[in-house]
Amino acid sequence: MKKFLPLGRAFLGRFLSASGVIAISVTLSRQLSLAEAGAFFGAFITLMGMAIALQFGSPLIILRSVARLSGDTAGADAIFGRALSNLTVVCAVVAAGWIGAVALGGSFDTPMAWVWVNFLPVAVMGPVSAYVKAKGHPGWGGFWEVGVLSLIGVALVLIARPADAMEAWLAFSVACWTGMILGFLHAGARHLKSIAWPAPDLKLMLEGRHLWAVAVLSYASLWGGVLIAEWLLDPEATAVLNALFRALAPLQFLILTIDFYMAPKFAAADKAALYRLYTRARIACALLAVPYAALTLAVPSEFLNLLYGEGYGAYGTELRVIIGAILVQIALGPAGILLNMRGQDKIMLLFLAGKSLVYCSTAILFGIGVGLTGIIVSFSLSAVLQVLAQYIFVKRSYLKEHLI
Repeated sequence: MKKFLPLGRAFLGRFLSASGVIAISVTLSRQLSLAEAGAFFGAFITLMGMAIALQFGSPLIILRSVARLSGDTAGADAIFGRALSNLTVVCAVVAAGWIGAVALGGSFDTPMAWVWVNFLPVAVMGPVSAYVKAKGHPGWGGFWEVGVLSLIGVALVLIARPADAMEAWLAFSVACWTGMILGFLHAGARHLKSIAWPAPDLKLMLEGRHLWAVAVLSYASLWGGVLIAEWLLDPEATAVLNALFRALAPLQFLILTIDFYMAPKFAAADKAALYRLYTRARIACALLAVPYAALTLAVPSEFLNLLYGEGYGAYGTELRVIIGAILVQIALGPAGILLNMRGQDKIMLLFLAGKSLVYCSTAILFGIGVGLTGIIVSFSLSAVLQVLAQYIFVKRSYLKEHLI
């Protein structure tokens, strides 16, 4: 039983952090009008994407490097400090450019104009989480992921009761900086000096370029359509798309849980055992997905109204479409993590690039022609094509000789 405790702590910590993003989506969707919620979530999703881009793959670099330096506190601190220094400088440069762009052609009365305020606290949570995990605290490491900022934000939003998007962004910004400080107090306040007096390391930044590409493409393959909606459609569409994609969270968390559990098994198994492991993972994931999928497919409109309030229930059909796409992914099994664990990083990068290209290009075309529903169709189409391509590759490369 004891051997499952670290796994349980890791899942619990990550669940608490991930629940923050869902909680803030539900809370603000119910408190604000569709237009105001759309303005907030457009900035929120942009911020999360920018944070991933600004990290340059540093969380995984820290996780791998610090884990290899077990017991070498000085070496681990040095790598963490260099990553924080790089992040601080990059955030400062991009923030300056953001402010300049808004000053030249925009207005400072929207949350999007103030996204830059939270570049540093949001981007830095990835390295902090990775450092804590690598030091042997998977539960706390999972907790200090970026979702914890939203968890704090929910508490402030419930207290402040914002009337519009700007007030909500102010409360969330306070939560971001508060969460960053708390995270550093746990990881070690001494590391704040790397932010106060940064000494950037270009070599370390370039080391993570492939990891950076995968992280950016992974984000774009889910949230790219929402950013396109922010550009093409009205703020109400952004609010609805955010609500629909957040409704996928339980199934996505289930998939990640299965991936996390199967990853070391896929890495260590010989080729003959892969088919058995792969089949077990497909069956387990499908069985666990049945209750939530059945609920959302049976009464999608009622589910959306209950979760987010009136105004969202009209999009029950769209929820059915994206739930169906995720169920196809579950039915075809954890091909992506199998490829990652078998060293097929370049293949996975190609799959992600293909999905992002199909998603974003068709989202523009369908978004112009059909509106919000077109973007949902684009996401579902790209997701199904990606998992189908991955499954075919895995079947031919690893499973073919074992199929009955």
